[in-house]
Amino acid sequence: MVDYIGLDVSLKKTSICVVSQAGSVVREGIVDSDPEAIAAFVRSKAPGAVRVGLETGPTATLLWSELKDGHCMTGGFRRWRP
Repeated sequence: MVDYIGLDVSLKKTSICVVSQAGSVVREGIVDSDPEAIAAFVRSKAPGAVRVGLETGPTATLLWSELKDGHCMTGGFRRWRP
């Protein structure tokens, strides 16, 4: 299954929304704003993820670098400004 993921990042917690190719919400969750916690959620709940959207903020560069290098999805990352 092809999934897309949106990350709403704050300093302590990150809200994650997994959306199907058809546009319906498949799963939502909240994890610590830690690259390992985010990657674990993505790997376990959305193994077919092809794109991740990450909002721009104070922790965006660190998270983007860590997640990109961790190869936790088959596609890539996009950063956006809210």
